[in-house]
Amino acid sequence: MKKYIIPLYLLLLATNLWASPLHSKLKHSIIIDTDCNDSDLRAISILLSHPGIIVKAILVSDGKLRREEGMKKIRSLLHRFNADKIQVETGTGRAERFLLSEILQASKEEMTIVCLGPLTNMVRELQGNQKVYKNIEEIIWYNESVNPLHGYNYEYDRTAVDLLFKSGIGIDIISTLNSEFVIFDHGFINQCRKAKTTLGKEFFTICKQSAESEKSVQSEELAAIYMANPELFEMTPSEEKATVHFNKKQNIQAIKEVVTDMITGRYKSGNFIAFYGFPANRELFVYDVRQIMDSAITRYGIDEWKACVMTDEFHGHLGVFSIVGAKMGIYAREYFGIGTDMLEINTYAGSREPLSCMNDGLQVSTGATLGQGSIHLINDTIAKPQAVFTYQNRSIMIKLKSAYLNELKSVIDEGVMNYGLEDEGYWTLIRRASIKYWLKWDREKIFDLVILYIDPANFISYMMRFIP
Repeated sequence: MKKYIIPLYLLLLATNLWASPLHSKLKHSIIIDTDCNDSDLRAISILLSHPGIIVKAILVSDGKLRREEGMKKIRSLLHRFNADKIQVETGTGRAERFLLSEILQASKEEMTIVCLGPLTNMVRELQGNQKVYKNIEEIIWYNESVNPLHGYNYEYDRTAVDLLFKSGIGIDIISTLNSEFVIFDHGFINQCRKAKTTLGKEFFTICKQSAESEKSVQSEELAAIYMANPELFEMTPSEEKATVHFNKKQNIQAIKEVVTDMITGRYKSGNFIAFYGFPANRELFVYDVRQIMDSAITRYGIDEWKACVMTDEFHGHLGVFSIVGAKMGIYAREYFGIGTDMLEINTYAGSREPLSCMNDGLQVSTGATLGQGSIHLINDTIAKPQAVFTYQNRSIMIKLKSAYLNELKSVIDEGVMNYGLEDEGYWTLIRRASIKYWLKWDREKIFDLVILYIDPANFISYMMRFIP
């Protein structure tokens, strides 16, 4: 793979900013603000155990516990999760500024702040420092009641809530909606006792120490579950402020299953739509495809395998350019470190076969589809196996190297010359070639990647990525 840096004056030509859905990213980096009650500790345990969530720092504030006592509990919790390297500060003076402002300003990615207590720390740090706003993806805040707002986390500092709501930062408020659905009953605690996961052991310790034999999920754990599985919560915007959303409904039965699966080790995370995993039984695949299955997954990963399989089904047959499109889409997602439905694509593959078949692979592998209006066909004079991918304020072009393009043209010409487009022999040849290139061609080697646009504010940091 080659990477080129376009001169700065050309970078300004591609300023297409595109908002992306929050919870489709492959990984989420978060900062936690906590006052360290038992529900907070359970919520933090959920976040620490989730493979798709990276906890960058924890800010401890006053609450039912003094900060010093809370710090000890958090550090002990991190040690049990083998996460001692996570920064922990008390949320006062210089320490608070370091944890929020400096981490946010130094970050090359947007972060989510999960606030399990009052919003005092958030406002104290962020007020008058709008430079860090662009690196905050959103704030997830637990409050006892959302409509209307009341409860300890709100009443503790109403002024902070009002100021943060006016900041323009996206805020999702999570509450139990006054429901008392019991999860931590005797059966659940017994499951925790038998669990081999760190999360299960942690929950058992916390629940065992509780004064109640049964306890409802009635506080901060829901904010952590929302971070892990937002699809289980129905969110609605506030009438007063469009950037503020709150949950008006939640799937209680599914939430119970999430928590149970997490403590037993059965929980799955990833970019799934309707089912977990992908058919792994070789007998479910036709005979020639199953011959490359194990090798293709080992070399290129399950995401590419899934994209290529789904592209073939969607496309109606195995095609060389549709496979190229699937590999190209996965490569683009991999470059930006994102999931599906987060890219805008301008494709130069045209509307005539066989090159246009690449567009089907791009749609399936990225989720940028005609239906969503996120893939655009560029009517150029000559179709090319290349596309421009835009994520937020960055754009790149990926194109198939000429040597590989010439090889595909040679195969197609051979098929046309020997069989003609209407002969079954042509399609057998193309199918055989598609399977061959599916396994043989490494997406990191067959494409040239050209950086078209970088946010000028981050230009130097991006340049440093390509210096050995």
